[in-house]
Amino acid sequence: MNKNVLFITRKWPPAVGGMETYCAELVAALKSQINLSLEALPGRKNGAPPTMFALISFGLRSLTGLAGAQPKYDIIHAADMAIWPLALLASMRAPDAKIVLSAHGTDVAFANRRGILPLLYRFYLQLGAKLLRKSTVLANSRATASLLERHGFDHPEVIPLAAQPTPTSPQSPKPYVLFVGRLTKQKGCRWFIENVLPDLPDGLSLRVVGPIVDSLEESALATSRVVYHGPVRGEELAQLRRNALAVIVPNIDSDPTYFEGFGLAATEASAAGGVVLAADVFGLRDAIIDGRTGYLLPAGEPEAWVRKVRAITNWTQDEREQFIASSVNKTAEFFSWPRVARDTLAAYGGHVR
Repeated sequence: MNKNVLFITRKWPPAVGGMETYCAELVAALKSQINLSLEALPGRKNGAPPTMFALISFGLRSLTGLAGAQPKYDIIHAADMAIWPLALLASMRAPDAKIVLSAHGTDVAFANRRGILPLLYRFYLQLGAKLLRKSTVLANSRATASLLERHGFDHPEVIPLAAQPTPTSPQSPKPYVLFVGRLTKQKGCRWFIENVLPDLPDGLSLRVVGPIVDSLEESALATSRVVYHGPVRGEELAQLRRNALAVIVPNIDSDPTYFEGFGLAATEASAAGGVVLAADVFGLRDAIIDGRTGYLLPAGEPEAWVRKVRAITNWTQDEREQFIASSVNKTAEFFSWPRVARDTLAAYGGHVR
């Protein structure tokens, strides 16, 4: 595909996060297929996002640089919805370029929250929808696409995300289920502890990985059947996932201002060889292929979760190994960055060489 692409992002390593992973992996997968120019703002060395001063400087620097750029681009790709003005300005120097925007969920859902800042952001997004009405918008899930349409972006294309596969080997599960994610009410860890864990088989514990955001969630960890590991990454996290009887993603749909754009933790768990149980809400519906790479369960219905965990407890070792082998293969096949790159190139209007 002989295309000149300008890729603009304010989400870039060493900052750590879903958007940063998306940008870095997509650029790596695309650069051998196209002529790609990168305009990126790196995060801080400790993994934190850039400071507000750095964000403002990046915006001003980008605006100045793009204003003087030569009109050489066929595609201008802004990697999240908040930076649509940069794509608009670049298109003024390259009026024939196709504008592509990526939407992740949080960069759209903030407009649904209460308060003056979300209200202003809502108008900001709607203005972008009007000024860039001919742009192509890439949503990471059907849920994100639906939210985009509510703000005026017509016919977004759904391109689910991916996860890096990790080596797995057959092994007997250890007597715990695993939760990985930020400890907020909407992620459902406390809900699981209070409503599901007491009815699980004796001897089965819950291990929790992730930063504490909500004090009520933290208080729920103070039970003998819960082990809190704090933030864990890399191979240690992969081992926790594949050793668990099941990896739970029990989001609850109780807050209209909350939104899970994709649910990458579920896909990462299946890629690591975990048996994933995820709530059937939001973008999690596109992060798991139900019955193939994990199971989707009704959100907020304890009986369904208890039944499924008990069923998995009764699997034979052969049944478990067969499911995990099939799940890992299907995850590697579909939830892969080469597939995301192919879908993105198709949205650009070309094909992989």
